[in-house]
Amino acid sequence: MNGVDEKSEKSDWTRQAIAVRKRSTVETRDLAFLVIGREFKNLAFYFALLAVPVWALDAFFFALFLFGAPSEIGETGALFWQNCFVYWIIALETAFVGSLATRYLGVWLFESERRIERREIIASWAERLPQLFYFLVLTRIFRRGTFYAETILLERTPFRKTSGRYSTAERVRSFRRGVLEPNLWPATAAFSGYFLLDKIGPTLIATGDVWAAAFHWAIFPAFLFGLRFYVVVLDFLRYINYRVATEGWDLDLAFKVELAKLAVDAGRRDVGKGALALTLGEENENGDERKGEI
Repeated sequence: MNGVDEKSEKSDWTRQAIAVRKRSTVETRDLAFLVIGREFKNLAFYFALLAVPVWALDAFFFALFLFGAPSEIGETGALFWQNCFVYWIIALETAFVGSLATRYLGVWLFESERRIERREIIASWAERLPQLFYFLVLTRIFRRGTFYAETILLERTPFRKTSGRYSTAERVRSFRRGVLEPNLWPATAAFSGYFLLDKIGPTLIATGDVWAAAFHWAIFPAFLFGLRFYVVVLDFLRYINYRVATEGWDLDLAFKVELAKLAVDAGRRDVGKGALALTLGEENENGDERKGEI
């Protein structure tokens, strides 16, 4: 087809990994399980790349200020409230810990048929690290907005407002004006799992100090990070669903897809690549950031 072979056309980015359309809350949650099942190896790698060192740092401070040494774990009543604090900390860390996985999902959505290099994902994530660190670590406790990672990594919003572009903080504030479904179930699941593991563990696995140390230093944190791993994927899909429902992003994307297909038919792949750059909010040839459209 005018210099474009059939094989290259089949691997074109317009063949999205999942259909971009409005979904119900239940359908979005089911889709999150499907995406994890399909891309578990890659998603788990990117998530663990940040989760492991973050938990190591958490454990160091918890040993100093919360639990004490493994042999000094306190009474059951106090432990419950201490683990409430552990859940709160891990929940606050979720967006940052999952940001590498979020970046991978943003590329995978449009380019699932090609091999996505890990160094490519890490390099593009590192470019946005100053903003991620500021919004999701340094000032996270003071911020109530959502979709910070998606906004920074996928829309590539600037730190400060520029001509024709919202800053990251302004863009995130705009999400509050729409309708977002409540997302309180992770806390319910976390503490249901806490009481279940706390009761069956000593009976089936170990007893006494061995179980107490393993539970509070490894099993319960791993359970929480596993739960938040799902939340990262779900939030990415909720972000897409939000933009489709409130901004008509599926229609905007449909026009870009047709533009790219016309470019392929005409043998002008450079136009298709330009549409992809616009969609993902990458930089243009002059080094100027385009307005993010994912």
